[in-house]
Amino acid sequence: MKNSFTILVGTVIAAVLLSHMFLYQVRYDQVAVRTTFDKADASSVQNSAGLKWRLPWPIHKITHYSKRLQLLEDKVEELQTADGKSVIVRTYLTWRIENPLDFYITLKDPNEASRQLSSRLREIRGVISRYRLDELVNLDRDRLKLAQIEDEAKQALEASLAQSGYGLKVESVGLYKIVLPESTTEKIFETMIKTRERLSENALQEGQAQASAIRSEAQSARDRILAFAERRAQAIRSQGDREASQEYEGFARNEDFAIFLRKVEALKKMLDHNTTFVLSADSLGILDWFNRDPGQTAPAPAGLPGGQAAQKIPKDRVTQ
Repeated sequence: MKNSFTILVGTVIAAVLLSHMFLYQVRYDQVAVRTTFDKADASSVQNSAGLKWRLPWPIHKITHYSKRLQLLEDKVEELQTADGKSVIVRTYLTWRIENPLDFYITLKDPNEASRQLSSRLREIRGVISRYRLDELVNLDRDRLKLAQIEDEAKQALEASLAQSGYGLKVESVGLYKIVLPESTTEKIFETMIKTRERLSENALQEGQAQASAIRSEAQSARDRILAFAERRAQAIRSQGDREASQEYEGFARNEDFAIFLRKVEALKKMLDHNTTFVLSADSLGILDWFNRDPGQTAPAPAGLPGGQAAQKIPKDRVTQ
């Protein structure tokens, strides 16, 4: 019984050792390069996942690479923009192994690939130096050139990698962080202050111009209204003068009668609205018309021609 258990254990251990020697596994997110005496060819690349056959080392050697995107963040570095401003920039890129065979032949190690990409990433920072600061940092999105910078950097890096034959593919290049140094920040604030002052001055000048235009328009309207009013007043005065001239002509022919009519109008105004008005009998000549008997010939009022006063007043009018 004891010998059978020992044999079983030995068989299991032997099976594990043999499987480790003659089998290897490729995961779904990996690619394997199986070399023969450290030499690789097109048949050495294993892309499909699962268990694969192999010969024991040193005949076959298996190297696994990840298919996933790799992230490389470069260190922070200060750059000069096209307009002489200083900015602190941190860049990044994502890459993956596109050709495992070329990668194994040239670089072999992903750490070496990171070093190569990092050195090339620093070289493409010259792209950033061709742009002004306001094209890197701005509240107006339409004036930003970040996407254009990233595209140019990616194209430059792809062209460099295509000549190297590393079997790498750059998926994206970007600006991870943009920081303004203290000196640049002070200059930006000064520029912002000057810009705001210029805008306020322009607004003030525009307001003054509008105010001047409004005043000119109001003055012109005032002059037109006054001229129209003056013409209208002159026309009214002319009409009044004509009517007054006609009245004067009529009154000039009989001045006493005109005075009599004025007295009658004065009485109408004084005795209006149930007004009690006490006058002496001889205060107005017109009262003589009421100090007589009915049917009597009315005396001539003071200043009224005798021919006009020597008429009989109807009885009904005297009663009234």
